[in-house]
Amino acid sequence: MMKKGVTLLLAVFISTIAISLGLGIFAIIFGELKISGSAKESLIALYAADSGVECALYWDLAEGAFSITSPPASVNCVGDDHPVVFDAPFSRFTFDVQLTESDSCAHVRVEKPSEVTTVTALGENTGCGSASARTVQRGFEVKY
Repeated sequence: MMKKGVTLLLAVFISTIAISLGLGIFAIIFGELKISGSAKESLIALYAADSGVECALYWDLAEGAFSITSPPASVNCVGDDHPVVFDAPFSRFTFDVQLTESDSCAHVRVEKPSEVTTVTALGENTGCGSASARTVQRGFEVKY
């Protein structure tokens, strides 16, 4: 007479273990998907920063555009003109490069206070001026 409820108890116990394993595997897979999405967004931001640095280096070294005596009004990168803001007291030039193919952005700063020029570019996986909770930034700094 005591054996009648054992089968039901055993079925509930096995079902609980199966559900726990399923939820655990789901949590692991979901976490891995978030990590792989973050890696992709990080690469987009890194490539945007690289594009910003390359643009600034070209305009400074090949074209001599970042002159303190005659600062440029804009620079042309990736087929578009980007307005340059010149901050005279700090010998600083800043501009943003919008990359339309990946919808990413690079905020570029060129500083020429002395003999050493510093180019800093912060790339974002989102477009210029857009705010998102999932914005990833990566940056490069070049001194020469």
